Amino acid sequence: MKKKLVLTGASGKLGSTLINFLNKEYNLFPIGNKKKPKNGYKLDLTNKNKVENFLNKIKPEIIIHLVAITKVDFCEENFNKAHEINFLTTKNLVDWSEKKKIRFIYLSTDQLYDNSNLSDEKSANPKNFYAITKFLSEGVVLSLKNSLVVRTNFYGFFPKHKDSLIDWFINEIKEKRQVSLIKDIFFNPVYVKHLCDYIVKLIKARKAHGIVNLGAKNSISKGMFLYKVAKELNLKKFKSKFTNVKNIKLKAYRPKNMSMSVKKIENIFNKPMPTIEDGIFYLVNDLKSCNEF
Repeated sequence: MKKKLVLTGASGKLGSTLINFLNKEYNLFPIGNKKKPKNGYKLDLTNKNKVENFLNKIKPEIIIHLVAITKVDFCEENFNKAHEINFLTTKNLVDWSEKKKIRFIYLSTDQLYDNSNLSDEKSANPKNFYAITKFLSEGVVLSLKNSLVVRTNFYGFFPKHKDSLIDWFINEIKEKRQVSLIKDIFFNPVYVKHLCDYIVKLIKARKAHGIVNLGAKNSISKGMFLYKVAKELNLKKFKSKFTNVKNIKLKAYRPKNMSMSVKKIENIFNKPMPTIEDGIFYLVNDLKSCNEF
């Protein structure tokens, strides 16, 4: 019999992609906090009674929690709302999961890192409200015996969602606007389908507990990442300029180096993580198959 798995944030960018990876192996219960996902449920995760009633009915063996407000500037200006969605929803799920044999996986962020070198899992250094809400949520998740916090940053093409970095980049190019390529923020994001594949494997990985970084093998500046995407798409004449983040009008502080050490996850699976270039290859194929270019 298939195990019951509750997936929150199932109507979001990652959740809507992850569903296809989970459907074959699990009895899946997709949940949207605001929007009902296909063949799923809409549930106000900030309402503890509703959460408990739903989970008591389903009795899941696995919970993957993705729901979050990820817009950094919005969180900076709306801390109460960010705390409610990012922290309270997590606490409600964790409170129900206590004293139950639940495999609980929580998706966190590389925004927790701001160090000069590659950051290992012990190097959290949150400096904006978004990162703080995620860090607080990690704390309650880690109180569960069989829990896993996955710190990550991902990218991909999401036809039904128009608020990703790639969507913004494509739109700027199509509108023939000059693109500001930030040269002093570094990260090692992972292609979304690679991330989904790893999440599925982590569910069963006995050595995977506590906190694990899940990113690309190598690091890159945000500007160079987009430049490489454009190069692979043969966009040779798009308008662009490299600039520092201080020249962009942002409300919240942005860490300069979110690059994560991926030694722990490489040891768990005994293989190297994909590179930035590996992920861009698959991203470009996605864009071309959807006739974006």
